[in-house]
Amino acid sequence: MPERSGSIRTLFLSVFATLSFGSLALADGPPFDLPVVCAGSSCDIVHYVDHDAGPQIRDYACGTTTYDGHRGTDFAIPDEATMLDGVPVLSIADGTVVALRDGVEDIDSGRIATSSLEGIECGNGILIDHDDGWQSQYCHLRRGWVAVKQGDHVSRGQVIGRIGISGQATFPHLHFNLRKDGELVDPFSGTAMGTSSATECNVENAALWSPSARAKLSYNEITLYGHGFSMARPNASDLKRGYGKDQELPRTSPALYFWAYLIGANDGDVIRMSLQTPDGKGGHRDFVIDLPNDAGPRAKWFFINMDRPGSQWPAGTYDGEITFTRGDNPPRIIGEGKVVIR
Repeated sequence: MPERSGSIRTLFLSVFATLSFGSLALADGPPFDLPVVCAGSSCDIVHYVDHDAGPQIRDYACGTTTYDGHRGTDFAIPDEATMLDGVPVLSIADGTVVALRDGVEDIDSGRIATSSLEGIECGNGILIDHDDGWQSQYCHLRRGWVAVKQGDHVSRGQVIGRIGISGQATFPHLHFNLRKDGELVDPFSGTAMGTSSATECNVENAALWSPSARAKLSYNEITLYGHGFSMARPNASDLKRGYGKDQELPRTSPALYFWAYLIGANDGDVIRMSLQTPDGKGGHRDFVIDLPNDAGPRAKWFFINMDRPGSQWPAGTYDGEITFTRGDNPPRIIGEGKVVIR
C-alpha cells in the first residue's frame, strides 16, 4: 500500500516530530487550499496522519483511518482508469519549487520487488517552499506529468502535476505532507505528527484548510474505495485497474458477482454484502473483520455471487447493497449498485 515514510530520500529531509506547536499553526499558519481536484462534492481521503507515538494507531479524530507511522494525508481516486483520464494536483499556496523528481514508473508496488523502490518511495514528487517556514510535499505523481521545474514560482491552485501510482503505492492516490520549520504537521489538527492529545479529537477539525477546502472535506471512518458488478470473480488488481464495473450483462453470463473494495477496515467490523434478483429474491453474506494493528494499511475486498439459474438469467435489474457496522453502532448503508441483465 502507500509509502510509510512519505519522503524522497535523495531530495528531501527526513524529519521526526517531537513537540507540539499547535498554537503557532493555528495563529500564524496560512489557510491552505486543497492539493487535488476532488470529484463531486467531497474528497476521498483514505489515510490521515497517525498521531499515536507507539505501535497503536490514531488519526486526528481518534479513529483508525490511518496506519502505524503514516506521515501524511492520502487523497485517493477510484482506479487506474481514472488516473489515465487525468486528475490534477494543485499547489496549496504560493511558493517556490525547491525539489522534484519525475521518471519513476506508474505501477502497483505490490507487483514489484520492494528493494527496487529504495530511496524513491515517494515516486515522482514535488517539494514547495511557502512563507514562514511552511513546506508542502506531493508524492506518487504520474510519470511525465510533473508540470513544474526546480526554481519555479507557483501560485495557489496552480496545476503542478497529476495523480499517479509511482513509488511505494498500490493504488492511485496523492500522498500529501505538510511541514512547518522541518516538522511534519497534520493539516487537520494543526499539530505536529504524534503530538496531539486523544482528549482533543474532533471530526470537525480542519485547522489549516481554507473555507473552500473545508467545504469538500468530511471525516471517513471507512472508505468504500470501489464497488461494482462482474460476470466472473475479479481480483484486487483488476478492481484497482477499473475492471468489474459493468452496468449491463448478457443473460448468458456464467455468474453474477457484486464486489466491494474498502480501505480502513478495523478489527471487529462487520461488512454485509447483499444481492437481490428482479423478483425480490436473493441473500446476503456477512464478513467479520479479524485484523489487529499490523503496521500496515487496512484494505480488504469482499464479494457475494450467484450462479446462473439454467441456461439464462431472468431479465431485469439486480440490486446490490453494502452495509457497515462498527462496535455497538447500528448498521449503515455505505454503498449501493444496480446492474441490468438482458
